[in-house]
Amino acid sequence: MAKTVTATAMAVLLWWACLAAQAAPLRLPAGKEPVAPGGSVTAAAQGALIRYRGWLLAVDGAVSAERPDVVLASAQAGQAWRLQTGAAQRPLPLWSAFELVKGSARLRITALPGPDERPALLLDFGDGDYRIVIPAAPIARQAYPLLAQRFPGADLALLLQEGRRVMLPLGSGRVQVFGEEQAVPYRFTKVKR
Repeated sequence: MAKTVTATAMAVLLWWACLAAQAAPLRLPAGKEPVAPGGSVTAAAQGALIRYRGWLLAVDGAVSAERPDVVLASAQAGQAWRLQTGAAQRPLPLWSAFELVKGSARLRITALPGPDERPALLLDFGDGDYRIVIPAAPIARQAYPLLAQRFPGADLALLLQEGRRVMLPLGSGRVQVFGEEQAVPYRFTKVKR
């Protein structure tokens, strides 16, 4: 009886420690340069570079002269998104979330089903500062309005369209796609909620 109670207590303690480890954010060193207000997204073929409050994220093979804080790779054929910070890689299966802190800036990355039920990521910068949705696969233009319904509060969608990433501001009521012809950054600022 005592062995069973001890084994159960150890199992519960291990389970709790695993949950606590998942909930604890990963802390990255803060940059030395001042943090610029606002952010930008630059399309780069099937990927994009996202800059915001000291963060640099590379999505789907986008290349930067600077080392990105986070590298994200789209889910392929029913598999999970992949997230890399430094040398550490991890899958992001549907309904999972990963939180990072850099200096005083927070970033929460959540894997959710998109409008077509294929995996999508929701990047949540700060305390509701700015939210970006990244579907892993192309979606039909008529499904664009579903993004705002499926991801309430999202400010921008990075869509795959004809083999390249384009930016679609959400919540404006009209479809306005940027980045189709040039790699000029789409600039944005903190959104007050």
